[in-house]
Amino acid sequence: MKKFIYAILLSISLTSCFSLYDNGSDTIVDGYEVIWVDLHESRSIKKGEILIPAYIFAVGYNSKYIYSKQHPLLENSTEKINLKVTNYYIIERTLNFLQDKPVFGPFDKTDFEKKCQELSIKKPTFDLTFPN
Repeated sequence: MKKFIYAILLSISLTSCFSLYDNGSDTIVDGYEVIWVDLHESRSIKKGEILIPAYIFAVGYNSKYIYSKQHPLLENSTEKINLKVTNYYIIERTLNFLQDKPVFGPFDKTDFEKKCQELSIKKPTFDLTFPN
């Protein structure tokens, strides 16, 4: 009986060691993901590497581009979001494992709209959204 209890306690402690970090991801398209590790405030866009840093709160895409909205983190902080600033980014999609095409931004809303016109992105919609 002691061995049985010991085995159960050992398995519980080993299982809890492997879940020290909480994380999650949402697939966008073509291997692009919105990921976070430990804190939701670390939500960023990744394709083999981080392309757009935290805090991503909205993402959309069309056949050629992925576009996103980001509130930057406050300086010297890994968890406090600057809700007063909204940056916009545009990623030219690639099928390669690593990003080998341009990432444009950060833009304010006006410059984002101009870049959308330049790239023929008509009425970008942000279908994947996360809480601020």
